[in-house]
Amino acid sequence: MRPTLNVQPAASGRIRLSPQAVPSAPPLSLRTRLDSVPHRAFFLAGVLAVLSQGLWWALTWLLAPQQAYAAVPVHGLLTPLAVFPLFMQGFVFTAGPRWLSVADGTPKRGNLSQALLALVGIWLALLGFMLGGVWPLPGLLLIVAQWAGSCWRWAAICHRSQITDRLHGVAILLAMLGGLGAMLFACCWVISGNDIWWAAARQGLFWCFLLPVFLTVSHRMLPFFTQAVLPTHQSWRPAHLLHCWLACCVLLAVANLAGLHKLEAVLAMLMAGSLAYTSARWGLRVSLQNRLLAMLHFSFVWLVPALLLQAASALGQPVGSAPVHALGLGFAGTMLMAFVTRVSLGHSGRPLQADRGFVVLYVLLYLIALWRVFLAIVGNHAGWLAFASLAWLAVLFVWAVRVIPMYLQPRLDGKVD
Repeated sequence: MRPTLNVQPAASGRIRLSPQAVPSAPPLSLRTRLDSVPHRAFFLAGVLAVLSQGLWWALTWLLAPQQAYAAVPVHGLLTPLAVFPLFMQGFVFTAGPRWLSVADGTPKRGNLSQALLALVGIWLALLGFMLGGVWPLPGLLLIVAQWAGSCWRWAAICHRSQITDRLHGVAILLAMLGGLGAMLFACCWVISGNDIWWAAARQGLFWCFLLPVFLTVSHRMLPFFTQAVLPTHQSWRPAHLLHCWLACCVLLAVANLAGLHKLEAVLAMLMAGSLAYTSARWGLRVSLQNRLLAMLHFSFVWLVPALLLQAASALGQPVGSAPVHALGLGFAGTMLMAFVTRVSLGHSGRPLQADRGFVVLYVLLYLIALWRVFLAIVGNHAGWLAFASLAWLAVLFVWAVRVIPMYLQPRLDGKVD
């Protein structure tokens, strides 16, 4: 209720003003709040998907359940599919329309149903891989259908934009289409049983989808965030830099699948050098003045060892799965925690500051990634791998407990999303 002034004539003939309460607009229901704000629905579903995938993988190590599909190949495909796309959609449909100056581009309904569709698809796929045969296909097709709808939605927003610089929007659209192709390859693997489709899906997911999306968002947002926190730091993000990165990503996937390993090694080393220079130019050292900003910058640094390990693998060095874990768990995993934490704080009306709890969780995740990469290089040990999986799940669970209320509650500052 809010007060207003009610004009009443007094007995003396004078006008008397008295406060009268009138009903204010009712607060939004939880369902409406989730459905009308993209990042709320998609981030919430993303957190549940991460925990589901992590629990499945941890149980695989602890209980060694009998399942028709080998756990490691399934883990290699479903982890990137379960962990990242939902968060990507939440961010893109919240911030992307602002990049493209499309005023009504942020969808105000349908977000909850879309997020639930993808989440159910992930759950069905996990169950299907335990049953065997073509049982994973219904879940994978749900994931494909939901993602295809998001590609169409984002393409429409890009098409409606009238601004000249649509580099980041178009780059994300192309990466999303690369992800759609990789998802279809995963379906072909389930149907045919041919591991060539698995290799194509895995390369496509990492090099034509995840890394291009993360690089595009980093190119757009890290200089922006840095200058917002440190106004004296000069922003630097030339377009040709992103063009070269994206081209290298595609060429790396092609070179790997084609067996052109010397070319793959050269591309990886050149890209690692470029990213190391960029990290320094973007302000890695000065980012230490702000903990939340430093989290983003130190996640970006992971790309350098990840690509150097990729080059070593291409040259025949025995590094095992270290390159993919450095890229997926080290770079993308820690960047996801840092980025989602920042967006969640800002869009829930909280200060853009990482408290000690978030910093500890981030450091623990960083150390787990380092430990997992080390294990891949020195040789896998089942006990230590199980420990790493459980530790990763525990850290993500505590982080989930902290961020989930931000999606369910109204903004603390009283603003409307």
